[in-house]
Amino acid sequence: MTLFSFVLLNTIIIVSLAGLTFVFFSRFRRIPEPSLSREQLPFVSVIVPARNEELKIGRCLESLAKQTYQRYEIIVVDDRSVDSTASIIQQIANRYPRINFIKGRETPNGWIGKCNALVQAVPHASGEWLLFTDADTCHTPDSLRYAVDYAITSGTDLVSFMPVQELGSFWERVVMPVLLGSFLVGDPFNTINDPEDDRAYAYGQYILVKREVYEAVGGHFAVKDQILDDIMLARTVKGQGYQLTAADGQPLYSVRMYQNLETLWYGWTKNAYALIECNPGYLAIILSLINVSILGPFLQTSLVLSAIASGEAPANLPWIVICIAIEFGMLAGWYQRTSRHYVGVNWYHFFLLPLGSLTVTALYLTSAYLIHSGNNVLWKGRRYRVNSHKTVEPLPEPLVFEPVIEKALAKVSSHEPIES
Repeated sequence: MTLFSFVLLNTIIIVSLAGLTFVFFSRFRRIPEPSLSREQLPFVSVIVPARNEELKIGRCLESLAKQTYQRYEIIVVDDRSVDSTASIIQQIANRYPRINFIKGRETPNGWIGKCNALVQAVPHASGEWLLFTDADTCHTPDSLRYAVDYAITSGTDLVSFMPVQELGSFWERVVMPVLLGSFLVGDPFNTINDPEDDRAYAYGQYILVKREVYEAVGGHFAVKDQILDDIMLARTVKGQGYQLTAADGQPLYSVRMYQNLETLWYGWTKNAYALIECNPGYLAIILSLINVSILGPFLQTSLVLSAIASGEAPANLPWIVICIAIEFGMLAGWYQRTSRHYVGVNWYHFFLLPLGSLTVTALYLTSAYLIHSGNNVLWKGRRYRVNSHKTVEPLPEPLVFEPVIEKALAKVSSHEPIES
């Protein structure tokens, strides 16, 4: 293959992938101004699980407690934190009567910790709608009003909203744009919103669901061992014939998922491979496309400049230059468009993309290795063994539970109230 043929093929790939991203955003649902009166809005239970979130839980609860929405409650579960999360929650709960603070019980063997926390919280909820949101989120004052109004007027049973990502550290700016931006080409036509299409997923940081639907599908009990509990809950809901929707959450909230390379690495190696169905073929395709589309323009530029410097300008040089210019133009357009959902990035962070591509490659390969080798993934002080079915397996050393805890879990399963 000549250099020109290689560059031309690379250009076609980049134009296609960037084009799919632009299509995604052109078809992405936006939230309109609320149209329902306050009297028409239902009572909502906001449920927040928190484990070792001492740096984030305070601003999350403060933002939720200051909503303009009138009929709601907040149920926050401390999921056995080993830092000062519980004391921070207690201090804030003392100032806001609508916050119900629950101290979580230990996670049963073979369960995802988040699911265990949520099933303990739901029996305390009184809302007709349930909002599951993460402790690392920060909500605008009208967030709940806009979200609930949209859910009701759109006739959905479960809606999730894509967040604005806060990128504060060097490695967040390196990795997150590459990883998150590549996900968008997975559903460019937003077929998730088509009830006739099987595609289903959810943005787990903000899931709003009808209480009756949540209970009908088994809630988080149905996905208790799923490493991608949010996506599997969405698949369960849509698979049982309920309406599933995803929309732009830019007006609603932002999220700081990770704060450094260590938490970012553990967080993504836990589930990156599961996001592509634990399929080696998909892994090869995705890594090839990421590196071709991001490393390609930089590598080609180096090759051309090196050839010119050596006095051996390649054939079809003008066309090669035009193709490379198109590649950089499309890549810059892709970066600029996806960056509207990021806080903390500037135009010059574009030049971090090659490092991001290599880091994401290493991250995906590590995630695949952990699953296929049977090694444990680590997250927030807990060890999980994830298999190729995207479920966590019980660890060799079983946990011992007191009868009162087993009884409490049984009550949660039957939706009976338990004492906090």
